[in-house]
Amino acid sequence: MAVLGSVRVAVGLLLLSLSSAAIGVEVKRPQGVSLSNRHFYDESKPFTCLDGSKTIPFDEVNDDYCDCKDGSDEPGTSACPNGSFHCTNAGHRPRYIPSSRVNDGICDCCDTTDEYNSGALCENTCKEQGRKEKETLQKMAEIAKEGLRLKQQLIEEAKKSREDKQQTLAELQTKKQIWEANVESLKTVKEAAEKPEQEAKEIHKKAWEEVQAARKLEKEKAKAAEAFKELDDDEDGFVSISEIQTHPELDSDGDGLVSEQEAESVLGGVSHIDVSSFQETIWAGIQGKYKSEAVVESPTPPDIPVEEAEDGRKREDWKKEELDEDDDDGGGGEEQDDDGDEEEEEEEDGSEEPPPYFPEKHDEGEEQMPAYDEATQVLIDAAEKARNEFSEAEKSLKEVESLIGNIEKELTIDFGSDGEFAYMFNQCYEMTTNEYVYKLCPFNKVAQKPKQGGSETSLGIWGSWAGPEHNRFSAMKYEHGTGCWQGPSRSTLVKLSCGKETAVLSTSEPSRCEYLMEFSTPAFCQEESYREATDHDEL
Repeated sequence: MAVLGSVRVAVGLLLLSLSSAAIGVEVKRPQGVSLSNRHFYDESKPFTCLDGSKTIPFDEVNDDYCDCKDGSDEPGTSACPNGSFHCTNAGHRPRYIPSSRVNDGICDCCDTTDEYNSGALCENTCKEQGRKEKETLQKMAEIAKEGLRLKQQLIEEAKKSREDKQQTLAELQTKKQIWEANVESLKTVKEAAEKPEQEAKEIHKKAWEEVQAARKLEKEKAKAAEAFKELDDDEDGFVSISEIQTHPELDSDGDGLVSEQEAESVLGGVSHIDVSSFQETIWAGIQGKYKSEAVVESPTPPDIPVEEAEDGRKREDWKKEELDEDDDDGGGGEEQDDDGDEEEEEEEDGSEEPPPYFPEKHDEGEEQMPAYDEATQVLIDAAEKARNEFSEAEKSLKEVESLIGNIEKELTIDFGSDGEFAYMFNQCYEMTTNEYVYKLCPFNKVAQKPKQGGSETSLGIWGSWAGPEHNRFSAMKYEHGTGCWQGPSRSTLVKLSCGKETAVLSTSEPSRCEYLMEFSTPAFCQEESYREATDHDEL
């Protein structure tokens, strides 16, 4: 029950207790019977069980023997297991306790009446408890008063905000119609500009493809001519069967040799062929297999190993040592000539160098298509401008539609009978415990996040108001949160109470994956409860 609802009940019970205290000593009644039930217990006639099941002599009332099934004949003893004892508690709140607690040595009634025959030393604390109760009610009344004042402000603000949003919505609807027309118009302009642009681009592309095709054809012809030149070993201007046979890579049956029949088949059934026919009919069929003689015969390593002498010394080191020895001899001209001849002879012997190494050229990729000519570029610029204008208009239309959707969604949410809960929309409230930070975003979601950092866990998304029929706005239900391990999806019930501030008061998990959150807000304060609480000064 809401705080102010509790105030009303507390006030009523406390007033009843004060009334009982005022006349309780004047009206006799059996122990444990409330003043309101006194007329059922008339000593001058037999007692009828309150459930009507039985009638007994009145002297059997409170005789410590249970005669009535409902326990009504033993209101002041513990004889009946289902009986109840009424504590008058003059000066405080009257209450009922189970009959089993009567005369059990423990004081349950603040007026000590439940221990009338146990010998327990009890102190009447009703007056002090009543004083504290009065202070509590006064504080609750103050909270309710301030909460109601704030609630009235919230209602006025919600009303104005709703009117503003409805006006904004109407304006946005008008803007939407304008932007829709604008988008359609710009779409037509865009399509009209894109047609000549596309045609000009296609012409440019086709011309470039023709240039590329021609260049490719020339390259292929040049490759074919180079291959023909290599194949034409006798340089007679023809490639013959025997010349084809010198290239085993053109073997077709996999035996590593090119037979005359295979060579003739390569040449298209003739014994020899000229360069023109080779380029047109033969090259395309063999270029995948053909290996250039230059590539086959050229050594692959770019660095040539340095020659070594028999004793393992490098040749150039050996030559240097030999020259040093000649210098040390200091010989005459004849010896020098001899040495020079020997050196020259050795240089001639070692002068033969390997064929040069030519690294394979890498394809740098196809050339980029050249820039558009001025006329085509003008068409492209015009189409691009039309596309940009259309895109901007479409973006503006989507923004307007998004705003309309958001406002329409907000206007459909039930913010209370007077819109008092509207101020919480798009707001979030947090509460931190030792382990987690809990976040409540009314009409949106409830989430939990580890205090030391980590991902957020959904404890439910907004479902509906979940209070009882007579007080529907006393609770909120959030459902379909993150699923528990081998369990249901998490859900949260948020119970509202009257308060001067909007805050999450507590969180708990009464059942696995089902959370309970206490939430304070002035929007829940009740005017009727406040009036009843403040009308009774005697409290």
